[in-house]
Amino acid sequence: MTLYSETVKLNIPAMHKHVRLVGICATKILEQTEGIRDREKTTYAVQLAAHEACINIVDHAYAQNPEGRIALTMTLWADPQRFEIGLSDTGQSFNLTQIPAPDLNQAHEHGYGLFLVRNLMDEVTYKPEPGNNRWHLVKYL
Repeated sequence: MTLYSETVKLNIPAMHKHVRLVGICATKILEQTEGIRDREKTTYAVQLAAHEACINIVDHAYAQNPEGRIALTMTLWADPQRFEIGLSDTGQSFNLTQIPAPDLNQAHEHGYGLFLVRNLMDEVTYKPEPGNNRWHLVKYL
């Protein structure tokens, strides 16, 4: 039986200034977790992936809706030890498979967010549904 040791839920306004709270919360949970290999690198990867996912929700899902919100659940699981982030929004959905990886040989100001999320986390899923887009990010510790 897999037991969780900690779950934290946040519901933030979909605004850039509030996205920082997600990284702070994830960091505090991971700081208190024993047995993490390469704690600094793992914590940074989780922070950056969560930040990029939330920024994409703010900029794209809610581009036409400044009143949007992002619901987050962060869960630390014991066996296997992993950190999971669930995000949901009610904004505009998209087809994840149609977003190409950026050309890393060309410098771009934008367009790296999904690439970073996919490469920093061990599992990434996105399920668009009418009125509820859901992300699930997993990092094995």
